[in-house]
Amino acid sequence: MKHQIQQRQHKHIVPKKITAATWSALSAMAVLGLSSASVFAQDKTSDLVVQKIEITGSSIKRINAETALPVQVISRVEIAKTGATTAEQLLTTLSANTGYTQESASISDKPGSSGMSGANLRGLGVSSTLVLLNGRRMAAFAFGGEGTDLNSIPLSAIDRVEVLKDGASAVYGADAVGGVINFITRKDFKGFEASVSGMRTDEGGGGDKSVSLLGGFGNLANDGYNFFASLQHKKNDQLRTAQRDFAVSAWRPLEARGYPDNFTSANTFPAGMYAVSGKKYLGNPSAPDCAPPSSILINGACRFDYQAAADVYPESQKTNLITRGTFAIDADHTIFAEFTASKNEAKYRLSPTGVNGNQGTSGSAWTYPAGGPFYPKTYVNSAGQTVATDGKAFNVRMRMTPGGARTNGQESEQQRLLLGAEGVIADWDYNTAFAHSVSENTQTLTNGYYDKAKLLAAFKTGKINPFGAQSQEGQALLDAAERNIDGRKGKSTTDVFDARFTREIAQLDAGAVGMATGIEFRREKLEDNSSDEILAGTIYSTSKSRRVSESRDVKAIFAEFDVPLAKDLNAQMALRHDSYGGNIGSSTNPKVALRYQPSKDFLFRISFGTGFRAPTMKDLDPSAVETSTGGLYFDTIGCAKYNSQCYSDQIPTTEAGNPNLKPEKSKQFSMGFVWEPLAAFSAAVDYWSVRKTDVIKFAPETLIDTDPAFVEKSITRDSDGYITNWALTAQNQGKETKSGIDLNFAYRTKFDDMGKLTTRLSGTLMTKSEQQFSANSKVFDNLGKWGFEYVTPKWRHRLSADWDIGNWGFTVANSFQLHHEDQQLDPKGHHPTVASYSLWDLQTGYYGFKDIKITGGILNFLNTKPPFSNQTLTYFAGFDSTYVDPRGRAFYIRLNYAFK
Repeated sequence: MKHQIQQRQHKHIVPKKITAATWSALSAMAVLGLSSASVFAQDKTSDLVVQKIEITGSSIKRINAETALPVQVISRVEIAKTGATTAEQLLTTLSANTGYTQESASISDKPGSSGMSGANLRGLGVSSTLVLLNGRRMAAFAFGGEGTDLNSIPLSAIDRVEVLKDGASAVYGADAVGGVINFITRKDFKGFEASVSGMRTDEGGGGDKSVSLLGGFGNLANDGYNFFASLQHKKNDQLRTAQRDFAVSAWRPLEARGYPDNFTSANTFPAGMYAVSGKKYLGNPSAPDCAPPSSILINGACRFDYQAAADVYPESQKTNLITRGTFAIDADHTIFAEFTASKNEAKYRLSPTGVNGNQGTSGSAWTYPAGGPFYPKTYVNSAGQTVATDGKAFNVRMRMTPGGARTNGQESEQQRLLLGAEGVIADWDYNTAFAHSVSENTQTLTNGYYDKAKLLAAFKTGKINPFGAQSQEGQALLDAAERNIDGRKGKSTTDVFDARFTREIAQLDAGAVGMATGIEFRREKLEDNSSDEILAGTIYSTSKSRRVSESRDVKAIFAEFDVPLAKDLNAQMALRHDSYGGNIGSSTNPKVALRYQPSKDFLFRISFGTGFRAPTMKDLDPSAVETSTGGLYFDTIGCAKYNSQCYSDQIPTTEAGNPNLKPEKSKQFSMGFVWEPLAAFSAAVDYWSVRKTDVIKFAPETLIDTDPAFVEKSITRDSDGYITNWALTAQNQGKETKSGIDLNFAYRTKFDDMGKLTTRLSGTLMTKSEQQFSANSKVFDNLGKWGFEYVTPKWRHRLSADWDIGNWGFTVANSFQLHHEDQQLDPKGHHPTVASYSLWDLQTGYYGFKDIKITGGILNFLNTKPPFSNQTLTYFAGFDSTYVDPRGRAFYIRLNYAFK
């Protein structure tokens, strides 16, 4: 039977030339440690039980302390000390997790994987990071089918997280190019645990409350069975932009790029007036005061600050359930079953619907009649002059502020049922299981969306006030035109059967040869559909997503060997063959790793492997949809060549899949060492490199700023030079190369009568990040820059110090990301530098009560605000929501009761 073990983790060291603050902190901690090294040396404790278990990155059971690949293990105790209550929050502390998808960043008026939280090891893409639960797959997120939604992981039931920061296609399959994150639940649990927690922010909004229950009975060794269940429920409060001064406005006249309109919109409320013929801007009756905070005067015209009306964090509720039953048939055979279920409900609030009623034919323009009850007597033009109206009808560009914010309801559900068996047959250890996993998503238009025809007809009656409060009749007309429907539905299904067999197959002079072999059969289905009304374009301000209906079968076979070449030299060799059929075909990928340990305190390791990533089913689906860019962009070619579009605006696009896509190919290499000269000290350095070719991507919309000549080949213009369409089709583009150095460091110090101090640092130093979009396009260096989709920082780390004394525990931790070059130019035409981002967290725990633990802490103790960023890809201007925590200083307390 398996027994619980305590795991010793190899931590790594940081280079001298990182930052002065980082090195100073490490130096101070080292002095504390060295001052009592002799005391620690006298404490000869053995915290490792030598027992062979299976570690992520290999199917062969081995001594835990021995690993030829860089595997970071995060224990349950360490998880608690991060202050994280969700899998997303935990993985933001990983230095190797770059460009990850935050659920809060899903607030956008551009279609995508709305509501998803995804991991992104090495910045190679969410679809290149394989997320497992107890070593097995879950269904991909239903909107887009690109990776696993971390919201479905029940963190309260997790015993440890193993992060393999090395390509693992030869062991786990095609989608493990970037690495593997394996969430491992508690097993053979007996007893009862309950915990409650609450968090509030210093400036209001963004708080949360959670409760979790965990119960189990039966002992597998003594009773022949064990059953446990864990239930967690968490409620998150919304965080409005008005509650944070760095997020309250999109208008950044002194900081943002030097376009006259900045990040504001001409669709405003009170509405702007335009001549019916010629589309000339006349003015606004509310100028010069306009109607702050949403409507503000910029260059003589009222402009709408869309950001002032949005949420930074959505209001949400999350419920996670996991159950596991294990039954010993006899001493050699055990059967087990797992059922997990999760439900995530969120409300995303955006700015009110905007209508450009100045465009279109006379029949589709928003023309206010001259005899309407709200016809103004005067207006203020762009020169600041008050002008009398001429009694003629006029067009408007209007923001539907009377209807409130556009609100999307997001409901995501995921279930997985797994049935399996493990044991021994003819000296072979076996582990086999069948898993059925389903992810279902629904996005609902719950407020502020309008039928175009009905709203236009209502406006032309003149009974809707474009400049102020609505009459009872006008409000009734608005309500009648509103549409509350399910705008998008998705369902992703994965059925997997696998079987793995391991044993020692030979005895060499240096030791036993271990072997593992296995098979996997997987069927994947994806249905992702926008409603008929949204695709037909009959509703204002809705984002369209392509309709996808695809399925495929995947078959794989693999073998792995652990060969002791000499007393101090081991080789791990793996080979996997995956078959997708169709145009994708099949691929065979090897993995070779060497582990050399000439002494008990030094280990050298090196590995090489190949991989491939199959296109997602959405990539392959040939469907197309007309939409627009999420950001505002300046058309440099149009402005210079045609004198058109000399302002920033969203650009119309057509997105389409490509059934002729080939899989991506990759080559991975890593080399490093682990050094433990003292029982108190451990360090490791691992260099890694990944090179991908035939990279599958849609051209990122930000490419129009960095390589407009390349983009121009896919652009269609009208006779006046205005962009009418930008064709975005999934393509096998050029290459992508990333490399870096992972460094970990740990020092454990024991003081006389003053407890124990443990310092840790885990960091990633990026040395290369290059991207090319076709064989003939230029190679972009993204290192230390805001690239095309997210930041690639040169350095990220998490630094922590844990002091345990008696019944008390204290933790101080720092999460740091080095400064980088911004995406957009400043008004002087330069790429400004986005400041480094450093957060300090504090935690205190008291364990003196029987069966009760009390923990409290402060997140972002210094209340550090996100640095200003001029990026345009996300919905928010002024900061980058893809990596920062906008909550600010937050206080939390947790109470845990455990009875066994």
